[in-house]
Amino acid sequence: MLIGSSSKKASLDRVRRIKRALREALELPEDATVTVTQLACLEEDCAPVETVIGLLRAGAPQLQHKVHKAADAVDAEDLARACDAWGLVVPPTAFEQFFAQEK
Repeated sequence: MLIGSSSKKASLDRVRRIKRALREALELPEDATVTVTQLACLEEDCAPVETVIGLLRAGAPQLQHKVHKAADAVDAEDLARACDAWGLVVPPTAFEQFFAQEK
C-alpha cells in the first residue's frame, strides 16, 4: 500500500467467487491456478485501482488480464472479456450464477 493512500482491500469472498467462477466455467483441472490481485494503478490515465487476473496451467503459457476496477466491482462481463483476451470463448452467462445473489 502506498503511504497516505486509502486503498481498500478486496473482499476475500469476492476474490474466492471470481476464482471459483473461472475454475468452473473453464473446467480447469486441479493443478491449474487462478490468481486475483487488486493493485493500485500508478500509470497515467489509469483507474486508481485495478484487478489483475491470472491463469497458470501446466504445459501452457501464463495468462494475465487487467480489469481497471476494484475486485469487488468485477462482474460476469469482466470475466468473459478476460477469457476472450486469453483466446478462451466463454459467454457472460457462464459467470452470471456466481454474481446473481448480489443483485
